Amino acid sequence: MAKRVLLTLILFFLCPTQDVVLAAEEAPGSFLVLAYHNIPLADSPGDKEAVPQGRFVKQMEYLRTHGYHPVSMNDILDAYEGKRPLPLKPVLLTFDDAYVSYYDFVVPVLEKFGYPSVLAIAGSFIDAPPEGLPEPVMSWDQIREVASKRLVEVVSHSYDLHKGVRYNPAGNISGAGAVRMYDSATKTYETEAAYRNRIEADFKAQEALFARKLGMRPRGIAWPYGMYTALSVDIARKAGYRFCFTLEDGYANISRLTQINRTLVSNGTMKDFISLLKTPQPERMIRAVQVDLDMIYDPGSAEKTDENLGKLIERLVAMKVNTVFLQAFADPEGNGTVKSVYFFNRVLPVRADIFSHAAHQIAIRDMKVYAWMPTLGIELPDPALNESLRVQNLPGTEKRANTSGYKRLSPSDQKVRDIVRSIYEDLAAHSLLYGIVFQDDAYLAEDEDYHPSAISRFKAWYGRDVVPPFNGSELAEAWVRYKTDVLISFTDNLMEGVRKYRPTAVSARTLYAAVLSNPGSERWLAQNFERSLNAYNHVVVMAYPQMEREKRPLTWLKGLVAKARAFPQGRNKTVFEVQSYDWEKHSWINDRDLLEELRDILAEGGRHIAYYPDNLWQDRPKLDVLKLEMSTESYPFLKGRP
Repeated sequence: MAKRVLLTLILFFLCPTQDVVLAAEEAPGSFLVLAYHNIPLADSPGDKEAVPQGRFVKQMEYLRTHGYHPVSMNDILDAYEGKRPLPLKPVLLTFDDAYVSYYDFVVPVLEKFGYPSVLAIAGSFIDAPPEGLPEPVMSWDQIREVASKRLVEVVSHSYDLHKGVRYNPAGNISGAGAVRMYDSATKTYETEAAYRNRIEADFKAQEALFARKLGMRPRGIAWPYGMYTALSVDIARKAGYRFCFTLEDGYANISRLTQINRTLVSNGTMKDFISLLKTPQPERMIRAVQVDLDMIYDPGSAEKTDENLGKLIERLVAMKVNTVFLQAFADPEGNGTVKSVYFFNRVLPVRADIFSHAAHQIAIRDMKVYAWMPTLGIELPDPALNESLRVQNLPGTEKRANTSGYKRLSPSDQKVRDIVRSIYEDLAAHSLLYGIVFQDDAYLAEDEDYHPSAISRFKAWYGRDVVPPFNGSELAEAWVRYKTDVLISFTDNLMEGVRKYRPTAVSARTLYAAVLSNPGSERWLAQNFERSLNAYNHVVVMAYPQMEREKRPLTWLKGLVAKARAFPQGRNKTVFEVQSYDWEKHSWINDRDLLEELRDILAEGGRHIAYYPDNLWQDRPKLDVLKLEMSTESYPFLKGRP
C-alpha cells in the first residue's frame, strides 16, 4: 500500500514545471555522480547511508526542476569518444550493494522520471550475504530482470573485496582492496606480488560470476568503500574496465574515467542534499598540529605506547584541530638526521611499527593525517654507500658545510632517488594517509651540491658544464634554478611512489620564511615560493619569529602573510606554522603571545595555520588558550546561545 501511495505522489511530482535558468556552466566534460545505498520505506536514523523513499522522490524531483540532466554510462562514453557532448548539469545516479529496495522501489521510480542508473554488485554478497546488512539484497533473478532494462547498467563492486582486513600489527582494519594485509601469525606483510595476485583473482571470480549469472561482462567497477590503489586501477584497465568509481567528492570528468569521483548521499535533509550538488565543496581551512611520535613511543611497552596515543588523541579532539602532521620517522636525538622510522620498509631500521596505527586512530576522528617525512636528511645503514651519496660542497668550502645540522643525500643521484622513493612507497603501502609533509631538509646551500651526479644531471638538463666560481654570471643563475628544480623533481618522484598506493595523497612542502621575506634567499636555499605554490598542494612556511630573532614578531608575521597573498593561490595554498617553543632560550612561548600571533596571521588574511611543537605531558601550549584559534568550531564562546 505504501509503495502505491509513493508512486502516486511521483506522478503528481511529474506535472510540468518551469525549468530553472542555469547560472553557470560546469567545466567542459565534467559531470556529477551521486552514490546511494539502501532506500528504505521509513527513515532510519541509525543508518547514515539510508535515504528514505519519500525524500528520495523529492531529491529526484529537485534534479528535474532545477535543470539537472541524469545521464547514462553510454552518454559519458560518447562524450569521451567525442561523439556528442554531455548535456548541461549532467548527473549519474549510482546504487551500491544491490539492496532489494533498488528492485522494489528505485527502478520503478526512475523509470517514471526516465532517469538512467548504475547498480554495483558485490558478487559474494548475493549468494552469501554478510551479517549486519541494513536490508536484504536482491536475488539473481531480480538482478537479471533489472539488468535487462534499458535504463539500468550493472557494474562490479568486486567479488569479495567488500570487507575489512587487518593491515598492521595493532590490528587496524581497512578495505581489502586498498591495503596489503598483515599476517599476525607469521608477523609478515603481504608482498606486492601477492597483493596483485589477490586483486586479479577477485576480478576473475567476478567476471566468471557475471558471465554465468547474467551472461555479460561488467565494464565498470565501483571500488568498495571508495578505496583503491594505482595498482588496482592498473589491474582493472588490463581486465578491460572502462570506468572506475571512487567515493571522493567533487565533479568527475570524462578525461578521468578510471578515477570517477562520486559524492555519497547520506541520510540528511533536503538542504543537505542541495548542498551536495554544489560540488566541489570549498576547501576547509587547515588547523594543524605537528606531532612528534617520538614523544608517544615507549620503548619498553607497547601497551604504554597505545595508552600514550590515546592521551594524544584526547588532546587533539579537545583542541578540535582538523589536520595532523604526524612524524613518521624516528629522531630521538633531535638532530634531524633520520636513521630509523616508525613503519615497515625495505631500507631503514624500524624503531617501532606504529605509524599506521597512530594515523588510523587519528583519522577515524575526522582529522586529516599527513605523514611528516624527511626528504634528504637520511642516514643509510651502509656507511660507505651513505658517504658516496651525500651532498657535496664546492671544493674549498667544506668547512662551511652542514651548518644546519642535517646530513643530507644528493637529490641528483639516481640511486638516492630510487632508495628514498622506495621508503616513501613502503610508507604508503602500509598506512592510510591523507598526504605528505616534506621536512625542511629539502634545501641546498650556496656551496652545495657538487656531487658528480649533480654535475652530470645539470649538463643533461642545460647542455652546459658547471665551472665554478660563477661570479654572478648567467651560469650562476642557471645553477640556482637547477638546484631549485631538482629538489622539486625529487619530491615529485617521491609523490609518485606514494600515489602508487594512495592515488589521492596530497603534498605539502616546508619552506623557510626567507623565501618570502627575502626572495634572494633562493641562492642559498634553492627554495622558491612561486614555484613551490605551483608544484605542491600546500606550502608550509616556517613562520618562526623567535628563531629568526625578530624584534617585532607580529609586524614580521603580518609582512609574511602580505607577501604570500601577493602570489596567485598564495592565500589558499600557504600554511603558516608558528613555533610554540623557543629552542634558543629552551623555553615555551607565552601562550597568549602565541595566540596573538595566530590571530594576527588570520587578521592579515592568512587562511591556514599550524603550530609546532606540541607537548601533551606538559599541556604546552595550553589547550584552553590555543583552542580559541585552533578549534574548527566557529565562535565557540557562542555555543549554546540562541
